[in-house]
Amino acid sequence: MKYTSIIYLLISILALGNISCKKFLDVPPQGKLTQDQFWKNREQAIAAIAGIYSNLGSTRWDFTANGNLNPKDMSPVEAYTYWGEMRGDLLASQPGSLPSDQNIKENLDNLLVSPNDVTTKYTDFYRIINEANLAIKNIPNIPSLDPSLSIVEANQLIGEALFIRAYAYFWLVRTFKEVPLILEPSETDQQEYNIAKSSADVILAQIVQDLTTAKNTLPEWYTNTQYSHSRATRYTALTVLSDASLWMAATLPTANKSDLYTQVISNCDAIITSNRFGLIRGDSFGTIFLEGNTVESIFETYSNSTVNGQTNNLKNWFETYFIVPSSVDGFFATGDYRGYTVPSGSSVISYNQSNRFIQKYNRTTNDARWIFYRYPDVLFMKAEALAHLFPDDVDKLLIAAGLVNEVRERAFTPLLFTPVDATSTAAMDELLLEERAREFVGEGKRWFDLMRFASRDNFNNKNLLIDPVLNSFPSSTRLIMRPRLETPDSWYLPLNTDALNANIKLEQNPYYK
Repeated sequence: MKYTSIIYLLISILALGNISCKKFLDVPPQGKLTQDQFWKNREQAIAAIAGIYSNLGSTRWDFTANGNLNPKDMSPVEAYTYWGEMRGDLLASQPGSLPSDQNIKENLDNLLVSPNDVTTKYTDFYRIINEANLAIKNIPNIPSLDPSLSIVEANQLIGEALFIRAYAYFWLVRTFKEVPLILEPSETDQQEYNIAKSSADVILAQIVQDLTTAKNTLPEWYTNTQYSHSRATRYTALTVLSDASLWMAATLPTANKSDLYTQVISNCDAIITSNRFGLIRGDSFGTIFLEGNTVESIFETYSNSTVNGQTNNLKNWFETYFIVPSSVDGFFATGDYRGYTVPSGSSVISYNQSNRFIQKYNRTTNDARWIFYRYPDVLFMKAEALAHLFPDDVDKLLIAAGLVNEVRERAFTPLLFTPVDATSTAAMDELLLEERAREFVGEGKRWFDLMRFASRDNFNNKNLLIDPVLNSFPSSTRLIMRPRLETPDSWYLPLNTDALNANIKLEQNPYYK
């Protein structure tokens, strides 16, 4: 696609004018500038980065507008939900909530996705990448034009842009495996826009490079605590680095797995020992999503209905269009504050068995937070790395189980908490998949968890993905679906037809040719 209009789109959604750092997250749109007027001062640099964060958490397309996904595009949070949840076993579209033509188009919860489906469109991610590329290119020049932007602050802003670019590509590589890797901004009609796909290992190497650079320039914490959860910090970069390293170790045959697992443990230890993060008490679990800015949040969207109407569509989506299938019944144990069998008098937090809806975003002011990463991610990632760096090592598995039990203990009422353990790496994998499902249901992680665990050891454990997904469907359809799932190439989505038509160098992903 051509992105000559992107600079105008970028500027129109940014907060321009007299912007202080204190108001970073509360910036309203204030008009447009031409390209030669932008990237001139500190306020514009800050506004540019604020705008990219806003786009990363956008839910701007709303099903309620016409009972359909927008036929042209998906907003990022729609993509997180469809790409990360709908293909798994924990979330499906609510029968009857979408018209029949929409059920055909979205297809992700019955694995019949087509290159024509809107859910294969990645346009918004490349908009975010282009905005990040513009910032990476232009911010280094601003201190010489406006001394109020110091070199240190400029490097921090560039680090934030690198982080966001890496995170956008991490979603793309997990969803499509191979996509064009674009590291320069699109600014003129004269640029080359026919760009071939890069391999997964090349994209992942760039992600690691960007995150490594970012973690060295990002602050450990911001003076404004809200920024520390809604803007990238050193710990945010370390968290995504850990996630990317686990993905590389599982999916890249030539990866140095020992080095990757060692790095995950080191990164997670840096986050754990920082004492910046912790676990919310079980009876306060809902505050993580409904109020935000908690000690458990590592990276989240910023929403505030009282400031410039910064609301989102999460409540409507998760109480109208998405449903937990009946195969999940009994998944949460009695006394688990995250589930439906909560203690008497407590409110339902995660999954409500009576209506089968996710309750994490049920905030009447429509400004619940989408959480990209929480502290339990770190504990679980360290446990996973320990289990695979030291296969079947009883002592290391005991440590890994202890990390899982930290999360479980907070999730249960004290009298009903039962610790778990595992005596083999395979058993730990199953334990982690089950506990991650309980903890992160409705947060865009399930499909990628299943892919990661199923891809290890040359897909020797692919039933870790196949079995739970098939079990979430009626028995009458399982025989038809199993052959698709047996082919790992089908775990990735096809490239959209529009992208293929616009870029003559693009080739369709193998399973869909």
